[in-house]
Amino acid sequence: MIDITIARMTHVEWEYQLELALQKRNLVINMRPYNECELGVWLYSKALKMYQEIPDIELLEREHKLFHIAAEKVVKWHNAPKISPRYDAQAQIDFEEVRQKSKEIIYLLTMLEFKMLIKYQHESSGQVVDFKGLIKNPLKTLNNMIKGKGNIHNVSQTSLDMLKDDLTRKGLK
Repeated sequence: MIDITIARMTHVEWEYQLELALQKRNLVINMRPYNECELGVWLYSKALKMYQEIPDIELLEREHKLFHIAAEKVVKWHNAPKISPRYDAQAQIDFEEVRQKSKEIIYLLTMLEFKMLIKYQHESSGQVVDFKGLIKNPLKTLNNMIKGKGNIHNVSQTSLDMLKDDLTRKGLK
């Protein structure tokens, strides 16, 4: 569970670093391949196996690859010889696609985390999870979570319970 939070934070930090690099025109940007960046390593070493029962993990993998394709275009324009202001302008235009893909990745990581919390919660209580109902009515689900209604109890407590279980399994507690 903690891996998802770290993956989300790492991804946001990388996007921020790319944005900062774009502001410094004389800085060359180096980019690792999609399977060698921190999110890619996490995906291919742990996440695809660990979360295989949740279809969002496959969407996350696809969006992550598309994010890298978009980011590579930005890097190409940014690192090109500055013979024209058009190159910097094109890098900024392409960076908007990077931002959109980044939002999609953050959303998918958040949904993955949410579904794992709900699954864990229901496994602990013995209730069946209605993922379709949760996804079809996200505002209603969120409202119920906030108000503590229905079968969804305290998500923060569930997250802490999962972390405690993870630490116990790893022998750290």
